[in-house]
Formats: sequence, structure tokens, C-alpha cells
Amino acid sequence: MEDYDFSSEGIILVLGVTGAGKSYFLNQLKSHSATEGHSLHSETLQCNAVQIFLDDEEKRSITVVDTPGFDDTTRPQGEVLAEIAEFLAAQHALGVPLRGVLYLHKITENRMTGSSMTYLRLLESLVGGHALENVILVTTMWNQLRDEDRGKALRREQELLDRYWAPMEEKGSYVAQFDGTSDSAYALVFQLAGKDSVVLDVQREIIDEDRTVLATSVGSDLLRRLQDDGEAYRLEAAELESRLQRAMEAEPKDKDLIRHLREEKSDVEKILHHMDESVSRMRVRPGSSIRDRIRQAMTSSNRAAIGGAAAILAAVVNLTVFVVQLGLGG
Repeated sequence: MEDYDFSSEGIILVLGVTGAGKSYFLNQLKSHSATEGHSLHSETLQCNAVQIFLDDEEKRSITVVDTPGFDDTTRPQGEVLAEIAEFLAAQHALGVPLRGVLYLHKITENRMTGSSMTYLRLLESLVGGHALENVILVTTMWNQLRDEDRGKALRREQELLDRYWAPMEEKGSYVAQFDGTSDSAYALVFQLAGKDSVVLDVQREIIDEDRTVLATSVGSDLLRRLQDDGEAYRLEAAELESRLQRAMEAEPKDKDLIRHLREEKSDVEKILHHMDESVSRMRVRPGSSIRDRIRQAMTSSNRAAIGGAAAILAAVVNLTVFVVQLGLGG
């Protein structure tokens, strides 16, 4: 914060649905060099990161942060959004430059799924139109294609550009391929590492305007989607309840049908419960809490001297950080 200058450090955020290859991408960064450093609060469902030191003196670094997918079936979407938003807010409050966002999409996906469509819309709300020049739309899984499938994949990539990504590309985002290698991963990171820093809409809204996550642009966008989906699921739950009552009153009773209807109804109720949890999780106003946690992290130890901003963020938002040295002697 005001006592430290973190301008020589930078953050790159990696986003994408579950299975897009985010963790694999970070593993390629880790495998490029020899060392792993501090690892704090290791939790697989939390954000993880690779801090890459760019010089022997460890004065310049870029930290690449993996994030959970919005389509994680074990967690409400609002919880995942709040976690990502709070990390970004902490990074902004700490004064670490955000260099950009890598959005990963697997080229082996035959069609744009509902999860991918939702994530893409939320990405635009999260970033804001002014910051799209700092976004790279990355297709992954090219290394898993058979030779005879490559032409089909190239056509699919063009379809993504024409039907879904064109509005973002027109505002400055650009498209790239990740071929699964360490060199390819680093090339994408270095494309963003040299860019001017940017402040996303969600960072300004949470830290500068002290909004709840729900009141941010991306939070409001997700709420509208949850409300639309929730109405459909509530109608489905009511219909299942009606069918279940009729099945239980019928003679003779069809036990298999009753069991099936109960299971379906339970599944729908779980989805509705997740939606309620999403809204509750987004009602938090994290700005002041984030500032307090940053102050505590900076004063309770020598983290700033040991690992810079990445180490402080690790303590504030339960981030696991792996350290890679890329100096001239590395």
C-alpha cells in the first residue's frame, strides 16, 4: 500500500470454465524452472499462482493466478465470483499492477456450452469494455488433437471468432493458441507482462466505490441470470412435486417412479439452494475487510521483504504461490 512500491510486480489472471486447462497452463509455467518457493494455505478449490521472477535480483516479477471455474458443480456461482472479485479487489487495494487476463477455452469443445456462454458474458462484465485490450482469448487442447482433426479445430476456432469473440476482438482483445508447451505458456504471459496496467470495473466498484459484490456490474449480471434460471427451476420443482403426489396416491404404487421423482426433485432443490447461496455470498461488502487484512499481513510479518506483493496476497486471500526464477543465471 502507501508504504511499499509494487510497481515492478504484476498480476495476470487466468479465467475459464472447469476443464479449460487453467491448472495445466500453470503447471507448464512451474515446470520451466527449477525452484518452488513459499506455499501458503494450499487449497485446491482456492486460487493458485505462479510468481515468475524476471531478474537475478528478484526485483521484477509477474504472478500468474489460476481461478476456479464458474461451472464448478460443488460450489455456488456467486461464491466463485465473490472469490475472484475479492482477489482482484485485494490486488487493486495493494497497488499491484494488473497486466491482463488470459481467458482459456478448449478447442475440443464441439459447441459453445451454456457454461461457456455464461462465463464469456460474465468476463465482459468483470473486465469492463475499457480493459479488453488487456485480454487474450486463448484456445487450448491443441496438443491433444489428432492430425486429421486439426482442420475441424481451425474451423471451430474461426466460428468462435465470428459468432462469439468478435465484439471483444473489436474492442482490442486478441486471440491466441496454447499448444500445451512451456514455451507457449510463457509466450502468452510475456505478451501481457509488458502491457500497461489496467483497473477492472469490479476492482474500482469494490475498492473505490465500496460496493457489495452483488452491486457490481458483474454481480448484477449474475443475479439477473440466477433470477431467470431460478424461476424455471421453481416451476420444475412444483411440477415434480405435483407428479410425486399423484404417484404416491395411485394404486398400485409404482415404487421405481416414486424414487425417480424424489431424486429429480432433490436435484432441483439442490440447484435452487445453490442459487440462494450465490446471492447470499454476493451480499458481502469486502472493501474495508480487504484493507484490514492487507494491513495485518504487512505489519504482522516481513512478507513484503520476503516475497513482495505476491506473498502478501497469499496471506490475504488464501493463495498458494509457487516461485519460479528466470534470471540470467536461472
